Amino acid sequence: MAARKVSPKPSRQKGAAPAKNGGAPRTQSDGTKEAAGANERYRPLPTGMHGLDPELVKRDQRERLRNAMIELIAEKGYQAVRIVDLAKLARVSQPTFYSLFGDKEDLFVSAYDEVAGRTYRAVIAAYGMDDSQEDRLLVALRAYTELAAAEPEAMSLLVLGAFGAGAKALEHRSRSLEALERSIHASRDGRPAGDEGDLTVRVILGGIREVTAARLCRKDESQLPELAGELSAWASSYPRHVPSELMAPAAPRDGPSGTRVVAQSERARRAEGRLPSGRSDLPREAIVANQQERIVDATAAIVAEKGLAALTIPEIAKRASVSHQTFYDIYPSKHDAFLGAQKVGMHQALTMGVEAWEAQMPDWPRAIAAGMRAVIDYVVSEPAHAHLSIVDGFGASPETIETRDQILSAFATYFDPGYELAPDGVEVPRVAAEAVVGGCWQVLHHYIESNRINELVEAAPQMTYMLLMPFLGPKEAARVALLPVPSGKPVPQLAGADSA
Repeated sequence: MAARKVSPKPSRQKGAAPAKNGGAPRTQSDGTKEAAGANERYRPLPTGMHGLDPELVKRDQRERLRNAMIELIAEKGYQAVRIVDLAKLARVSQPTFYSLFGDKEDLFVSAYDEVAGRTYRAVIAAYGMDDSQEDRLLVALRAYTELAAAEPEAMSLLVLGAFGAGAKALEHRSRSLEALERSIHASRDGRPAGDEGDLTVRVILGGIREVTAARLCRKDESQLPELAGELSAWASSYPRHVPSELMAPAAPRDGPSGTRVVAQSERARRAEGRLPSGRSDLPREAIVANQQERIVDATAAIVAEKGLAALTIPEIAKRASVSHQTFYDIYPSKHDAFLGAQKVGMHQALTMGVEAWEAQMPDWPRAIAAGMRAVIDYVVSEPAHAHLSIVDGFGASPETIETRDQILSAFATYFDPGYELAPDGVEVPRVAAEAVVGGCWQVLHHYIESNRINELVEAAPQMTYMLLMPFLGPKEAARVALLPVPSGKPVPQLAGADSA
Protein backbone atom coordinates (compact mmCIF):
# COMPACT_ATOMS: atom_id res chain seq x y z
CA MET A 1 0.00 0.00 0.00
CA ALA A 2 1.38 3.40 -0.89
CA ALA A 3 2.09 5.91 1.85
CA ARG A 4 -0.77 8.31 2.28
CA LYS A 5 -2.14 10.72 4.79
CA VAL A 6 -4.97 9.30 6.87
CA SER A 7 -7.82 11.61 7.73
CA PRO A 8 -8.25 10.93 11.44
CA LYS A 9 -11.66 9.55 12.34
CA PRO A 10 -13.33 10.20 15.66
CA SER A 11 -11.90 7.78 18.19
CA ARG A 12 -14.20 5.12 19.58
CA GLN A 13 -12.73 5.70 22.97
CA LYS A 14 -11.64 8.70 24.95
CA GLY A 15 -8.11 7.42 25.25
CA ALA A 16 -6.28 5.63 27.98
CA ALA A 17 -7.19 6.42 31.53
CA PRO A 18 -4.72 8.50 33.50
CA ALA A 19 -2.60 6.92 36.19
CA LYS A 20 -4.29 6.02 39.41
CA ASN A 21 -2.63 8.97 41.09
CA GLY A 22 -2.70 11.31 38.11
CA GLY A 23 0.87 10.74 36.91
CA ALA A 24 4.09 12.01 38.46
CA PRO A 25 4.23 15.78 39.01
CA ARG A 26 5.99 17.77 36.32
CA THR A 27 8.84 20.19 36.97
CA GLN A 28 7.71 23.76 36.46
CA SER A 29 9.67 26.44 34.58
CA ASP A 30 11.25 27.75 37.79
CA GLY A 31 12.52 24.28 38.68
CA THR A 32 10.04 23.67 41.53
CA LYS A 33 7.60 20.80 41.73
CA GLU A 34 3.86 21.14 41.69
CA ALA A 35 3.68 21.21 45.45
CA ALA A 36 0.05 20.28 45.95
CA GLY A 37 0.24 17.29 43.61
CA ALA A 38 3.53 16.08 45.11
CA ASN A 39 2.25 16.35 48.68
CA GLU A 40 -0.86 14.41 47.80
CA ARG A 41 1.04 11.77 45.86
CA TYR A 42 3.45 10.98 48.69
CA ARG A 43 1.09 11.39 51.64
CA PRO A 44 1.53 8.33 53.89
CA LEU A 45 -1.41 6.45 55.32
CA PRO A 46 -2.15 7.31 58.96
CA THR A 47 0.02 5.49 61.47
CA GLY A 48 -0.88 4.09 64.85
CA MET A 49 -4.07 2.28 65.77
CA HIS A 50 -5.82 2.99 62.49
CA GLY A 51 -6.93 -0.55 61.94
CA LEU A 52 -5.81 -0.67 58.29
CA ASP A 53 -4.84 -3.96 56.72
CA PRO A 54 -1.01 -4.24 56.82
CA GLU A 55 -1.07 -5.39 53.19
CA LEU A 56 -2.92 -2.20 52.23
CA VAL A 57 -0.20 -0.15 53.93
CA LYS A 58 2.51 -2.09 52.06
CA ARG A 59 0.73 -1.59 48.73
CA ASP A 60 0.56 2.14 49.42
CA GLN A 61 4.28 2.26 50.28
CA ARG A 62 5.19 0.30 47.14
CA GLU A 63 3.12 2.64 45.00
CA ARG A 64 4.75 5.73 46.51
CA LEU A 65 8.19 4.25 45.90
CA ARG A 66 7.32 3.43 42.29
CA ASN A 67 6.09 6.99 41.78
CA ALA A 68 9.29 8.34 43.34
CA MET A 69 11.36 6.17 40.97
CA ILE A 70 9.45 7.50 37.96
CA GLU A 71 9.89 11.11 39.08
CA LEU A 72 13.59 10.89 39.96
CA ILE A 73 14.55 9.04 36.75
CA ALA A 74 12.81 11.75 34.74
CA GLU A 75 14.84 14.37 36.61
CA LYS A 76 18.32 12.89 36.50
CA GLY A 77 18.43 9.42 34.95
CA TYR A 78 18.51 5.97 36.51
CA GLN A 79 22.22 5.90 37.35
CA ALA A 80 21.99 9.05 39.50
CA VAL A 81 19.02 7.85 41.58
CA ARG A 82 19.95 6.72 45.10
CA ILE A 83 17.91 4.66 47.52
CA VAL A 84 18.19 7.41 50.13
CA ASP A 85 16.60 9.85 47.64
CA LEU A 86 13.81 7.40 46.83
CA ALA A 87 13.00 6.77 50.49
CA LYS A 88 13.02 10.48 51.30
CA LEU A 89 10.75 11.48 48.41
CA ALA A 90 8.34 8.58 49.01
CA ARG A 91 8.36 9.35 52.75
CA VAL A 92 9.34 5.89 53.88
CA SER A 93 12.33 4.76 55.91
CA GLN A 94 15.23 2.95 54.29
CA PRO A 95 14.54 -0.21 56.34
CA THR A 96 10.97 -0.07 54.98
CA PHE A 97 12.38 0.21 51.45
CA TYR A 98 14.44 -2.95 51.90
CA SER A 99 11.47 -4.78 53.40
CA LEU A 100 9.55 -4.12 50.17
CA PHE A 101 12.24 -4.28 47.44
CA GLY A 102 15.55 -6.07 47.24
CA ASP A 103 17.41 -3.14 45.68
CA LYS A 104 17.01 -0.17 43.34
CA GLU A 105 16.80 -2.35 40.26
CA ASP A 106 14.06 -4.44 41.84
CA LEU A 107 12.03 -1.27 42.39
CA PHE A 108 12.72 -0.13 38.84
CA VAL A 109 11.45 -3.43 37.43
CA SER A 110 8.28 -3.12 39.51
CA ALA A 111 7.65 0.44 38.26
CA TYR A 112 8.51 -0.49 34.67
CA ASP A 113 6.23 -3.52 34.67
CA GLU A 114 3.33 -1.50 36.09
CA VAL A 115 3.66 1.25 33.45
CA ALA A 116 4.31 -1.21 30.62
CA GLY A 117 1.36 -3.35 31.61
CA ARG A 118 -1.07 -0.45 31.62
CA THR A 119 0.28 0.91 28.34
CA TYR A 120 0.25 -2.37 26.44
CA ARG A 121 -3.21 -3.30 27.74
CA ALA A 122 -4.56 0.05 26.53
CA VAL A 123 -2.89 -0.30 23.12
CA ILE A 124 -3.81 -3.95 22.54
CA ALA A 125 -7.40 -3.36 23.68
CA ALA A 126 -7.74 -0.54 21.15
CA TYR A 127 -5.90 -2.45 18.42
CA GLY A 128 -8.06 -5.50 18.93
CA MET A 129 -11.30 -3.74 17.95
CA ASP A 130 -13.32 -5.23 15.11
CA ASP A 131 -12.42 -2.68 12.45
CA SER A 132 -10.14 -2.19 9.46
CA GLN A 133 -6.38 -2.47 9.97
CA GLU A 134 -5.85 1.26 9.50
CA ASP A 135 -8.70 2.27 11.82
CA ARG A 136 -7.50 -0.12 14.52
CA LEU A 137 -3.97 1.23 14.26
CA LEU A 138 -5.21 4.81 14.47
CA VAL A 139 -7.32 4.13 17.56
CA ALA A 140 -4.41 2.27 19.20
CA LEU A 141 -2.01 5.14 18.50
CA ARG A 142 -4.49 7.63 19.88
CA ALA A 143 -4.73 5.62 23.09
CA TYR A 144 -0.94 5.45 23.30
CA THR A 145 -0.24 9.12 22.53
CA GLU A 146 -2.98 10.34 24.87
CA LEU A 147 -1.50 8.23 27.66
CA ALA A 148 1.97 9.64 26.93
CA ALA A 149 0.63 13.20 27.00
CA ALA A 150 -1.20 12.57 30.28
CA GLU A 151 1.69 10.76 32.01
CA PRO A 152 4.94 11.99 30.42
CA GLU A 153 7.24 10.95 33.24
CA ALA A 154 5.80 7.44 33.43
CA MET A 155 6.09 7.09 29.65
CA SER A 156 9.67 8.40 29.82
CA LEU A 157 10.46 5.49 32.12
CA LEU A 158 8.99 3.13 29.54
CA VAL A 159 10.70 4.46 26.40
CA LEU A 160 13.92 5.84 27.92
CA GLY A 161 14.53 4.81 31.52
CA ALA A 162 15.06 1.09 31.05
CA PHE A 163 18.22 1.60 29.01
CA GLY A 164 20.09 3.08 31.97
CA ALA A 165 19.14 0.24 34.30
CA GLY A 166 20.65 -3.18 34.83
CA ALA A 167 20.32 -6.58 33.19
CA LYS A 168 17.07 -7.45 34.98
CA ALA A 169 15.33 -4.32 33.68
CA LEU A 170 16.65 -4.83 30.17
CA GLU A 171 15.39 -8.41 30.23
CA HIS A 172 11.93 -7.17 31.22
CA ARG A 173 12.02 -4.58 28.45
CA SER A 174 13.01 -7.18 25.85
CA ARG A 175 10.30 -9.57 26.99
CA SER A 176 7.65 -6.84 26.92
CA LEU A 177 8.62 -5.75 23.41
CA GLU A 178 8.73 -9.33 22.14
CA ALA A 179 5.24 -9.96 23.53
CA LEU A 180 3.95 -6.80 21.88
CA GLU A 181 5.61 -7.71 18.56
CA ARG A 182 4.05 -11.19 18.68
CA SER A 183 0.62 -9.68 19.30
CA ILE A 184 1.00 -7.27 16.38
CA HIS A 185 2.36 -9.98 14.08
CA ALA A 186 -0.61 -12.17 14.95
CA SER A 187 -3.02 -9.32 14.26
CA ARG A 188 -1.35 -8.38 10.96
CA ASP A 189 -0.89 -11.92 9.64
CA GLY A 190 -3.36 -14.00 11.60
CA ARG A 191 -0.60 -16.07 13.15
CA PRO A 192 2.09 -15.68 15.83
CA ALA A 193 5.53 -14.77 14.51
CA GLY A 194 8.97 -14.34 15.93
CA ASP A 195 12.10 -12.83 14.45
CA GLU A 196 12.10 -14.62 11.10
CA GLY A 197 13.95 -11.95 9.17
CA ASP A 198 11.09 -9.49 8.61
CA LEU A 199 11.92 -6.28 10.47
CA THR A 200 8.70 -4.41 9.62
CA VAL A 201 7.05 -4.56 13.04
CA ARG A 202 10.33 -3.82 14.82
CA VAL A 203 10.88 -0.74 12.63
CA ILE A 204 7.32 0.51 13.17
CA LEU A 205 7.49 0.09 16.95
CA GLY A 206 10.96 1.64 17.01
CA GLY A 207 9.82 4.64 14.97
CA ILE A 208 6.84 5.24 17.24
CA ARG A 209 9.06 4.95 20.33
CA GLU A 210 11.62 7.39 18.94
CA VAL A 211 9.01 9.99 17.96
CA THR A 212 7.59 9.66 21.48
CA ALA A 213 11.01 9.86 23.11
CA ALA A 214 11.94 13.01 21.19
CA ARG A 215 8.76 14.82 22.33
CA LEU A 216 9.25 13.69 25.92
CA CYS A 217 12.88 14.84 25.93
CA ARG A 218 11.84 18.29 24.70
CA LYS A 219 8.83 18.38 27.06
CA ASP A 220 6.57 18.67 24.01
CA GLU A 221 4.40 15.70 24.97
CA SER A 222 1.24 17.71 24.28
CA GLN A 223 2.07 17.36 20.54
CA LEU A 224 1.85 13.56 20.61
CA PRO A 225 -1.95 13.13 20.27
CA GLU A 226 -1.82 15.40 17.21
CA LEU A 227 0.72 13.03 15.63
CA ALA A 228 -1.42 9.90 15.99
CA GLY A 229 -2.88 10.30 12.49
CA GLU A 230 0.52 10.84 10.85
CA LEU A 231 2.10 7.93 12.72
CA SER A 232 -0.81 5.73 11.68
CA ALA A 233 -0.42 6.78 8.02
CA TRP A 234 3.31 6.10 8.13
CA ALA A 235 2.95 2.70 9.78
CA SER A 236 0.07 1.69 7.47
CA SER A 237 2.17 2.45 4.38
CA TYR A 238 4.33 -0.67 4.92
CA PRO A 239 3.17 -3.87 3.20
CA ARG A 240 2.54 -6.80 5.52
CA HIS A 241 5.64 -8.62 4.26
CA VAL A 242 8.95 -7.53 2.80
CA PRO A 243 10.11 -9.13 -0.48
CA SER A 244 11.77 -12.47 0.16
CA GLU A 245 15.02 -11.23 -1.40
CA LEU A 246 15.27 -8.62 1.35
CA MET A 247 14.80 -10.85 4.38
CA ALA A 248 17.31 -10.22 7.15
CA PRO A 249 19.13 -13.01 9.01
CA ALA A 250 16.75 -14.84 11.34
CA ALA A 251 17.51 -14.93 15.05
CA PRO A 252 19.28 -18.06 16.31
CA ARG A 253 16.84 -20.71 17.49
CA ASP A 254 18.46 -20.89 20.91
CA GLY A 255 18.26 -17.09 21.25
CA PRO A 256 21.09 -14.57 21.50
CA SER A 257 23.65 -14.79 24.23
CA GLY A 258 23.04 -12.52 27.20
CA THR A 259 26.79 -12.11 27.75
CA ARG A 260 28.40 -9.00 26.35
CA VAL A 261 30.93 -10.01 23.71
CA VAL A 262 32.60 -6.91 22.30
CA ALA A 263 35.75 -7.11 20.20
CA GLN A 264 38.20 -4.23 20.06
CA SER A 265 38.50 -2.43 16.74
CA GLU A 266 41.71 -2.33 14.74
CA ARG A 267 41.87 1.45 15.17
CA ALA A 268 41.54 1.16 18.95
CA ARG A 269 44.31 -1.45 19.08
CA ARG A 270 46.60 0.85 17.10
CA ALA A 271 45.85 3.69 19.52
CA GLU A 272 46.69 1.63 22.62
CA GLY A 273 49.68 2.39 24.79
CA ARG A 274 51.11 5.54 26.20
CA LEU A 275 53.40 7.83 24.22
CA PRO A 276 57.15 7.49 24.91
CA SER A 277 58.07 9.09 28.24
CA GLY A 278 60.53 11.91 28.54
CA ARG A 279 61.02 14.88 26.29
CA SER A 280 58.95 14.70 23.10
CA ASP A 281 59.10 16.64 19.86
CA LEU A 282 55.34 16.24 19.49
CA PRO A 283 53.31 19.41 20.01
CA ARG A 284 51.36 19.58 23.26
CA GLU A 285 48.07 19.51 21.32
CA ALA A 286 49.01 16.18 19.69
CA ILE A 287 49.91 14.62 23.05
CA VAL A 288 46.64 15.70 24.64
CA ALA A 289 44.67 14.49 21.60
CA ASN A 290 46.36 11.07 21.86
CA GLN A 291 45.61 10.84 25.57
CA GLN A 292 42.02 11.86 25.01
CA GLU A 293 41.54 9.27 22.28
CA ARG A 294 42.89 6.56 24.59
CA ILE A 295 40.54 7.67 27.39
CA VAL A 296 37.58 7.68 25.01
CA ASP A 297 38.47 4.21 23.71
CA ALA A 298 39.00 2.87 27.23
CA THR A 299 35.65 4.27 28.39
CA ALA A 300 33.84 2.69 25.43
CA ALA A 301 35.56 -0.67 25.93
CA ILE A 302 34.80 -0.85 29.67
CA VAL A 303 31.14 0.11 29.27
CA ALA A 304 30.66 -2.26 26.33
CA GLU A 305 32.23 -5.17 28.21
CA LYS A 306 30.87 -4.63 31.73
CA GLY A 307 28.09 -2.04 31.60
CA LEU A 308 27.86 1.56 32.73
CA ALA A 309 27.64 0.67 36.43
CA ALA A 310 31.14 -0.87 36.28
CA LEU A 311 32.78 2.28 34.88
CA THR A 312 35.37 3.76 37.28
CA ILE A 313 38.08 6.35 36.86
CA PRO A 314 40.90 4.05 38.09
CA GLU A 315 39.96 1.43 35.50
CA ILE A 316 39.68 4.04 32.73
CA ALA A 317 43.11 5.46 33.64
CA LYS A 318 44.68 2.00 33.82
CA ARG A 319 43.29 0.85 30.49
CA ALA A 320 44.13 4.16 28.78
CA SER A 321 47.66 4.13 30.22
CA VAL A 322 47.31 7.62 31.71
CA SER A 323 47.69 8.91 35.24
CA HIS A 324 44.69 9.91 37.34
CA GLN A 325 45.85 13.50 37.11
CA THR A 326 45.98 13.30 33.30
CA PHE A 327 42.43 11.96 33.30
CA TYR A 328 41.19 14.85 35.45
CA ASP A 329 43.07 17.34 33.26
CA ILE A 330 40.92 16.18 30.31
CA TYR A 331 37.60 15.13 31.92
CA PRO A 332 36.22 16.35 35.27
CA SER A 333 34.41 13.07 35.97
CA LYS A 334 33.68 9.61 34.60
CA HIS A 335 30.30 10.90 33.43
CA ASP A 336 32.06 13.54 31.32
CA ALA A 337 34.28 10.82 29.84
CA PHE A 338 31.18 8.76 29.01
CA LEU A 339 29.48 11.77 27.44
CA GLY A 340 32.64 12.53 25.45
CA ALA A 341 32.83 8.95 24.18
CA GLN A 342 29.15 9.04 23.22
CA LYS A 343 29.55 12.28 21.28
CA VAL A 344 32.58 10.91 19.45
CA GLY A 345 30.80 7.70 18.45
CA MET A 346 27.56 9.32 17.36
CA HIS A 347 29.19 12.20 15.49
CA GLN A 348 31.45 9.73 13.70
CA ALA A 349 28.44 7.65 12.63
CA LEU A 350 26.74 10.82 11.35
CA THR A 351 29.90 11.93 9.55
CA MET A 352 30.32 8.57 7.82
CA GLY A 353 26.68 8.52 6.74
CA VAL A 354 26.69 12.09 5.47
CA GLU A 355 29.91 11.64 3.47
CA ALA A 356 28.49 8.56 1.75
CA TRP A 357 25.18 10.36 1.17
CA GLU A 358 26.88 13.36 -0.43
CA ALA A 359 28.98 11.13 -2.69
CA GLN A 360 25.82 9.68 -4.30
CA MET A 361 23.74 12.83 -4.63
CA PRO A 362 21.74 14.01 -6.56
CA ASP A 363 20.45 10.41 -6.79
CA TRP A 364 18.67 10.63 -3.43
CA PRO A 365 17.52 6.98 -3.12
CA ARG A 366 21.05 5.70 -3.85
CA ALA A 367 22.41 8.30 -1.45
CA ILE A 368 20.20 7.00 1.37
CA ALA A 369 21.30 3.42 0.57
CA ALA A 370 24.97 4.45 0.65
CA GLY A 371 24.51 6.40 3.89
CA MET A 372 22.80 3.45 5.57
CA ARG A 373 25.59 1.10 4.53
CA ALA A 374 28.27 3.54 5.72
CA VAL A 375 26.67 3.81 9.17
CA ILE A 376 26.45 0.01 9.40
CA ASP A 377 30.06 -0.39 8.31
CA TYR A 378 31.14 2.07 10.98
CA VAL A 379 29.07 0.33 13.67
CA VAL A 380 30.55 -3.06 12.74
CA SER A 381 34.09 -1.66 12.65
CA GLU A 382 33.80 0.05 16.07
CA PRO A 383 31.74 -2.38 18.19
CA ALA A 384 32.67 -0.87 21.56
CA HIS A 385 31.75 2.67 20.51
CA ALA A 386 28.60 1.34 18.84
CA HIS A 387 27.56 -0.37 22.07
CA LEU A 388 28.21 2.71 24.19
CA SER A 389 26.56 5.18 21.82
CA ILE A 390 23.54 3.17 20.67
CA VAL A 391 22.79 0.86 23.61
CA ASP A 392 24.38 2.16 26.82
CA GLY A 393 24.01 5.83 25.98
CA PHE A 394 20.22 5.65 25.70
CA GLY A 395 19.38 6.18 29.35
CA ALA A 396 22.64 7.05 31.05
CA SER A 397 21.59 10.62 31.86
CA PRO A 398 19.44 13.45 30.50
CA GLU A 399 22.54 14.88 28.75
CA THR A 400 23.26 11.65 26.87
CA ILE A 401 19.63 11.40 25.77
CA GLU A 402 19.74 15.00 24.53
CA THR A 403 22.90 14.28 22.53
CA ARG A 404 21.25 11.22 21.01
CA ASP A 405 18.12 13.20 20.15
CA GLN A 406 20.20 15.86 18.36
CA ILE A 407 22.04 13.28 16.24
CA LEU A 408 18.86 11.46 15.21
CA SER A 409 17.26 14.80 14.29
CA ALA A 410 20.32 15.56 12.14
CA PHE A 411 19.98 12.20 10.33
CA ALA A 412 16.31 12.93 9.64
CA THR A 413 17.08 16.16 7.75
CA TYR A 414 18.70 14.13 4.93
CA PHE A 415 15.28 12.70 4.09
CA ASP A 416 13.79 16.06 3.09
CA PRO A 417 14.36 15.46 -0.68
CA GLY A 418 12.34 12.24 -0.44
CA TYR A 419 9.07 14.10 0.04
CA GLU A 420 9.37 15.44 -3.51
CA LEU A 421 9.83 11.94 -4.97
CA ALA A 422 6.57 10.44 -3.73
CA PRO A 423 4.35 8.93 -6.47
CA ASP A 424 1.51 11.07 -7.81
CA GLY A 425 -1.40 11.29 -5.43
CA VAL A 426 0.65 10.17 -2.42
CA GLU A 427 1.18 12.54 0.48
CA VAL A 428 3.97 11.34 2.75
CA PRO A 429 3.35 12.18 6.44
CA ARG A 430 5.76 14.82 7.69
CA VAL A 431 6.72 12.59 10.62
CA ALA A 432 7.97 9.89 8.21
CA ALA A 433 11.62 11.05 8.13
CA GLU A 434 11.88 11.10 11.89
CA ALA A 435 10.06 7.79 12.20
CA VAL A 436 12.14 5.83 9.65
CA VAL A 437 15.39 7.04 11.21
CA GLY A 438 14.15 6.13 14.68
CA GLY A 439 12.89 2.75 13.52
CA CYS A 440 16.18 1.78 11.89
CA TRP A 441 18.14 3.14 14.87
CA GLN A 442 16.16 0.75 17.07
CA VAL A 443 17.03 -2.11 14.70
CA LEU A 444 20.71 -1.24 15.16
CA HIS A 445 20.10 -1.25 18.92
CA HIS A 446 18.50 -4.70 18.70
CA TYR A 447 21.35 -6.29 16.74
CA ILE A 448 24.06 -4.76 18.95
CA GLU A 449 22.31 -5.61 22.22
CA SER A 450 21.70 -9.18 20.99
CA ASN A 451 25.40 -9.72 20.14
CA ARG A 452 24.51 -10.02 16.43
CA ILE A 453 26.36 -6.94 15.24
CA ASN A 454 28.12 -8.74 12.38
CA GLU A 455 24.73 -9.69 10.88
CA LEU A 456 23.94 -6.02 10.26
CA VAL A 457 25.69 -6.06 6.89
CA GLU A 458 23.25 -8.75 5.68
CA ALA A 459 20.33 -6.77 7.14
CA ALA A 460 21.41 -3.54 5.36
CA PRO A 461 19.27 -4.07 2.20
CA GLN A 462 16.07 -4.53 4.22
CA MET A 463 16.90 -1.53 6.42
CA THR A 464 17.41 0.54 3.25
CA TYR A 465 14.02 -0.67 2.02
CA MET A 466 12.45 0.41 5.34
CA LEU A 467 13.97 3.87 5.00
CA LEU A 468 12.83 4.40 1.41
CA MET A 469 9.45 2.64 1.29
CA PRO A 470 7.24 5.46 2.68
CA PHE A 471 8.72 7.88 0.13
CA LEU A 472 9.04 5.72 -3.01
CA GLY A 473 6.49 2.95 -2.52
CA PRO A 474 7.35 -0.77 -2.11
CA LYS A 475 8.36 -1.61 -5.69
CA GLU A 476 10.87 1.20 -6.21
CA ALA A 477 12.20 0.96 -2.65
CA ALA A 478 12.89 -2.75 -3.14
CA ARG A 479 14.62 -2.11 -6.48
CA VAL A 480 16.99 0.44 -4.94
CA ALA A 481 17.60 -1.68 -1.85
CA LEU A 482 18.74 -4.61 -3.99
CA LEU A 483 21.26 -2.57 -6.01
CA PRO A 484 24.94 -3.03 -5.09
CA VAL A 485 26.12 -0.37 -2.64
CA PRO A 486 29.80 0.44 -2.13
CA SER A 487 30.95 -0.52 1.34
CA GLY A 488 31.70 2.44 3.56
CA LYS A 489 35.31 2.93 4.67
CA PRO A 490 35.52 4.13 8.28
CA VAL A 491 38.35 6.57 8.87
CA PRO A 492 41.18 5.10 10.95
CA GLN A 493 40.80 7.76 13.64
CA LEU A 494 37.77 8.85 15.61
CA ALA A 495 36.98 12.25 14.12
CA GLY A 496 35.79 14.71 16.73
CA ALA A 497 37.78 13.23 19.63
CA ASP A 498 39.59 16.54 20.09
CA SER A 499 36.34 18.40 20.66
CA ALA A 500 34.36 15.83 22.66
